[in-house]
Amino acid sequence: MPAKKPKLLIAAAIVAAGSAAVYFYFQGLNNKVFNPQESAKVIPDEAMMAAFISPNPQALAELQRFGTPGAQKLVGMGLKTFQEQSLAGTQINFDRDLKPWLGGVMVALLPPDAAAKTEPPKLLVVVSVKNKISAWNFANKLKSQQGATTQETEYKGVKISEIAEPTGKRYSVALLNDQLVMAPLKKPVELAIDTFKGEPSLATQQSTTKFFAESAGVKNPIATVYIADYPAAIEQLKANLPADIQLPWTVFSQFKQVKSLVAGIGADSEGLRVKTIAQLDPKFVQQNPQFASKLLPRFPGETIALVGGKGLDQIWSQATAQAKDSPEVDRGVQQVRDSFKRLDLDADRDVFGWMNGEFAIGAIGSNQGILSQLGMGAAMIFETSDRPAAEATLKKLDAIAKSNPTVSVAPRQVQGKEVTEWQIPQQGTLFGHGWLNENSVFVAFGGPLVDVITSTPPQPLSSSPSFQAIATSLPRANQGYFYIDMEKTMSWANQYLLAVQPNLVSPPAAELLNSLRGVSVATASTQPTTAELEMLFALKKSNN
Repeated sequence: MPAKKPKLLIAAAIVAAGSAAVYFYFQGLNNKVFNPQESAKVIPDEAMMAAFISPNPQALAELQRFGTPGAQKLVGMGLKTFQEQSLAGTQINFDRDLKPWLGGVMVALLPPDAAAKTEPPKLLVVVSVKNKISAWNFANKLKSQQGATTQETEYKGVKISEIAEPTGKRYSVALLNDQLVMAPLKKPVELAIDTFKGEPSLATQQSTTKFFAESAGVKNPIATVYIADYPAAIEQLKANLPADIQLPWTVFSQFKQVKSLVAGIGADSEGLRVKTIAQLDPKFVQQNPQFASKLLPRFPGETIALVGGKGLDQIWSQATAQAKDSPEVDRGVQQVRDSFKRLDLDADRDVFGWMNGEFAIGAIGSNQGILSQLGMGAAMIFETSDRPAAEATLKKLDAIAKSNPTVSVAPRQVQGKEVTEWQIPQQGTLFGHGWLNENSVFVAFGGPLVDVITSTPPQPLSSSPSFQAIATSLPRANQGYFYIDMEKTMSWANQYLLAVQPNLVSPPAAELLNSLRGVSVATASTQPTTAELEMLFALKKSNN
């Protein structure tokens, strides 16, 4: 088995990785932007995956504009604790020994030898050096630590320092121009030297070179993750998982569809942005056309959260197909089936079968009528090409409601549309449904929302300031989307949820949540063999 990763070897990579999430605490960085493409030039092209973290000055400038004072203090304390724990038991001080020379850090996993398929992947760390003198001093400190021994060898004209700690841990280090390469084993360092001397590198891979060099298209990139061979990486992960750790079956089921993946994290004027681009195997490509939502304007500015997409019938069919191979998916599918069965509904035929158009499901704030004690309700809109099937399902639900003597079911005209409502004496309308047009049916929980969803809102969600700040920078034409207004969510939680259960959210978690304006997600596919996901954590501007 390969030697364990030594603490001193990974100290630089770990601390830099932790620091990447909070770059606004870095000071004194030079103006150089480190590019993953440069580090990738010394990574062998056989690498299964690589992650790159860089102290980007532009990202620093953007992130300094965000965050509440409490959140900034909390993150700063967390960073300090993380650094201290990562370097515990060493003589390394981050500010003195690492910060002066650390540039971008790339951590790569190389496949095990062909004869050792069950062995863990080989680790290779590449650190961009921004100050060679400071890096030289750090290397000398590693060599001179008490009880350590150093052996220097030469490989193709490059000096390799093999350092052995008193504990028996070993690691090798070599300097390739402005790149410091480190590994627990000597072999990965030699492979990096081969690559440096002209062997094919990760940077020369044509399929994802552009996306990798551009960090998946994010501005001011902080981190980039590249999985060159997704199936092989997942198989290695599966083979080397501890016996007590079980990952969801879906993680492994999807690997056959994805050939490679690039993800980038960056900071821009809205907040932190994540983009993921996956190259798909043509054999598994499904035609899921993009669309611009027609239902979004139906939701009012008071909407707290919204999820939308197209083709719930296909999503359900895919889930039932996956259930044949996955016990956990099968349990979920059976729970859904059983829930509808108790209402005398067949999930395949009576529910999902007719939901073949666009759908949108939203949580809407309201303190009126029956919603006064909860502070919100829910509304759903489904497009369908099979109106008779949808009407048959709603009639079954109405029949169940009528069997309850405390509930009255009656029609009502709202904005020229006939809706059916379930009413409870002295409380009001609990549930309502109706048709917005020939092929769009709605259901609403809470009488006030029946009126809201059947009317054209004076200020639709799509034109509200919150939605403009949180979601409009994401692709308008997409395959599905998610939106949550965190300011409205926390306001609702403080008034209704935390007032009853004040300890449900810890103060640190609440501080971080209060630093968010909201979160938005969109999936897209610009080409048949490409799947894209974009996520924005919209941050509040700092008052400092």
